[in-house]
Amino acid sequence: MADEVTNAIDFNDIKQSVEKNVGHTPKGWSGLVTALFTEVKEYCDLKDFTYSFILQIKEKLGELRICHRCDDRHIQSMITSTIARANRTCERCSNAAETQILDGRYTTLCCWCAHDVASKSHPERKRFFGVRKKPARNRMTCSVCGYFGQIDRTDDRGRCPVCVTKGW
Repeated sequence: MADEVTNAIDFNDIKQSVEKNVGHTPKGWSGLVTALFTEVKEYCDLKDFTYSFILQIKEKLGELRICHRCDDRHIQSMITSTIARANRTCERCSNAAETQILDGRYTTLCCWCAHDVASKSHPERKRFFGVRKKPARNRMTCSVCGYFGQIDRTDDRGRCPVCVTKGW
């Protein structure tokens, strides 16, 4: 007997089911995805549609993935735009972010959250970040820690805001 596939979203408790899939980050990705499925629920209730079937919500290679079975173009558009927004924002706080490699794992974190995560695992190091998923452009890589995406424009040494604040 084949395994029965269940909906990853319980539309009676959206917040809890989203956090089960992407973790508790109310200001980050779980907040975005919770808002998305709250809108989807309201749309389905308004149109008297069956709720969308969500197979999986996950992070893969530093990007949000939502696998679904939905034929409604409006709902598909809402999901696609939320994924696009999430992939340009920090997983934890929704600040602007770029995908980084941190300890061999792709992650999408702003410079503040990335430094917080990295300094907990390697408090003695200054150079935290490895090879970027996308090629460097416009010298947006911190000269100290290697973070890509946010450089303090007032700093003549090409450092990210966190390295400037720490005096590195």
